[in-house]
Amino acid sequence: MMEHAGGSYNISLVILSVTMAVIASYASLDMTSRARKSVIRRNRSFWLSASAVTMGLGIWSMHFIGMLALRLPFSTTYHLLLTFVSLLIAVCSSFLAIFLVSRNRVSSYRFIFAGMFMGGGISSMHFLGMAAIESAYTIHYKLFPFIVSILISIVVSYCALYLTFRLQKKDWLLHSDPGKMPGAVLLGIAVSGMHYVGMKSTHFVEAPHQAPVPQASLSDNLMLLDVTLEPSSLSLWVGVTIFILIAILIAGAFIDRRLALESAQLSSLQFDALCNGNPDLVCTLDLDGKIIQMNRATELITGYAQEELLFRPGRSLLPPGRLEESDVRFEKVKQGFPQTFEMELSHKNGHLVSLSVTTIPVMHARQVAAVMVIGKDITLQKQNEEIMRKSDKLSMAGQLAAGVAHEIRNPLTSIKGFLHLVRKGLGREDIYEVIDSEIDQIDNIITEFLLLANHQPVQYKRINLTELIGHVLNLLHAQANMNNIAIETRFAPNIPYILCDENKIKQVFVNMIKNAIESMADRGTVKLELTRKGDKEVLIRIMDEGSGISDELRSRLGEPYYSTREKGTGIGLMVSFKIINEHKGTIQYKQEEGTGTTVEVTLPIN
Repeated sequence: MMEHAGGSYNISLVILSVTMAVIASYASLDMTSRARKSVIRRNRSFWLSASAVTMGLGIWSMHFIGMLALRLPFSTTYHLLLTFVSLLIAVCSSFLAIFLVSRNRVSSYRFIFAGMFMGGGISSMHFLGMAAIESAYTIHYKLFPFIVSILISIVVSYCALYLTFRLQKKDWLLHSDPGKMPGAVLLGIAVSGMHYVGMKSTHFVEAPHQAPVPQASLSDNLMLLDVTLEPSSLSLWVGVTIFILIAILIAGAFIDRRLALESAQLSSLQFDALCNGNPDLVCTLDLDGKIIQMNRATELITGYAQEELLFRPGRSLLPPGRLEESDVRFEKVKQGFPQTFEMELSHKNGHLVSLSVTTIPVMHARQVAAVMVIGKDITLQKQNEEIMRKSDKLSMAGQLAAGVAHEIRNPLTSIKGFLHLVRKGLGREDIYEVIDSEIDQIDNIITEFLLLANHQPVQYKRINLTELIGHVLNLLHAQANMNNIAIETRFAPNIPYILCDENKIKQVFVNMIKNAIESMADRGTVKLELTRKGDKEVLIRIMDEGSGISDELRSRLGEPYYSTREKGTGIGLMVSFKIINEHKGTIQYKQEEGTGTTVEVTLPIN
C-alpha cells in the first residue's frame, strides 16, 4: 500500500490496470494492421470499428480499474450518464485516430492529428470519468501535473502510432507479431501514464456544510441523469468490459483464422489451377536440383510419370552437352537471379524436346528456398523455323540462279548472233570488239557471283583510309571525266587507321563511287567526306546529284539482281553490304527522290 491524495493504491489492481491498457493497445494495433492490408471495404470497416471499440474499452477499463485501485477514506459513487459518455468519448476518439493511420501512405500531419485525437480522447475520458465521481468531497486539480498528464497522453500516443505505422516496413508490420509490441507498450504508457499523473494532480477537498448525497438506484428513480453507481456495481461493469474485450480478442482471432484458412484454400486452388491447368512444364527443384513438385504437363512433355520424376535430379533429363551450362544457370538462380533461356531435354523415348525456360527463385525469410522452373515446348516452333530457313535458302538460290541465267543469256545471245555472221563471212573488226565486250560482261557477272559465295577467311591489317580512298579515286578518275563528273573531297585531318581487308574495302568504295557517277546522266558533282564519328568510328559520306531513290526502292537495296540502273545487276551492292557487315560497319542511304542520294558508310576504328 502507498499513500496518495489522502488514500492508498492497491498494487495488484494498479498492475492489472496497466496490463489491461497494454493488452487493449496491442489488440487495437493488431486489428488496425489487419484493416490496412484488407482490400475488401467491408472487412476493412469491420476491423477499424473493432479496433476503435477495443481501444476505447481498454482506455475506459484502465481508468476505472485505476479508480477501484485507489482506496479513499470516504465513500464515492459514479454518475452513470457521465460514466457512459466517457466510454463513448474513448471509443470515438480512438476511431478517429485509428482511421487517420489506417492508410498505407500516411503523411506526418496525419500522425500529428492522430496523436492529438488519441491523447485528447484519453485525457477527456479521464477527466470526465473523474467528474462522474460523486462524494462529500470536491475535486481540485494542480495545474502543472494536470498539463503534464495531457502532454503525456498526446506525445506518447503520437510516438506509439508513428513507431508502429510509419517507421516500420509494411511486411514487418503485417507479419511480425513482436513488431507491434513496442507501439502497444507506448500506447499503454500513454493511457496509464496519463491516468496516474492526472491523479497526482487531483486534490480532494471536503465541501463545507454539504448535505450527504442520497444514494439513487434504478428502482428509486428511472431518470438517467440521477442514476449513480456504487463502487461494487462499477466493479461489475468493469468486469463485463473486460469480458467484452476478451470476447472481441477471441472473435478476432477466430475470424482471422477463418479468413486465413479461406485465403489459404483460395491460394491453393489458384496455384493448382495455374500449375496443373498450365500447358507448359512447371516444376519445383530443391537447392540440390532435385524435382520436388511438378504439374501434369511435365509428364506429357518429358514422357516420364510423376513417380519417375519425383526426387530425381533435374539435370538427369538434359543431354550431356548442356550439363555445364545448366549448372552455371542453376547456381545463378540460387543466388536470387531469375534466368530466361532456351534449352533441350531428353524425352523418355530418346528424342530431344526444345524448351523456352524461365527459372525463378522461391524466397523464404529473404533466402532462396527452392527454384521454380517454367518451360514452354517450342519443338514444333523450332522445326517450323528450320523449314522456313531452308525454304528461304532455296528461294534465294533460285533467285540468284535465275538472275545469273538472265544476265548471262543476254550477252550469249549477242555472241551467238555475231558468230553466225562470222560463219557467213560477214565478220568485221567491230563485230569482234562487241563479242569481246560481251565475254567480259559474262566474266564480270561470274566474278561477282563467285565473290558473293566466297567464304575464305579475310586478311585484316591496319590501313590508312585516306590513302585507300585516294587510290580508288585515281582508278575512277578517267570514268568521271568521260561522264563530265567532278569529284570533290573533304578529308578531316588525323583520321586513324582502321583494321580491315584492304582489297574488299577498296571494292566497296569502287562500287559506291561508281554508282554515284553513273547515277548522273550528263554532268554533276560527286562529293566525298571522310570524318570521325565519335571516338570509335569513322564516317565516309558519298553524295551525288542524281535522281535520288524513293523510300520504297531504298528498302530493297542490297537484294540480288535488284538495281536502279538499267544495266545494273545489284550483285555489287549486295557484295558491298556483305563486306561492310563482316567489318562490323553499316551502310545507310539517305535523301529523297529527285534530290540526289547520300550514302553513309561507318567503319569501326578498332
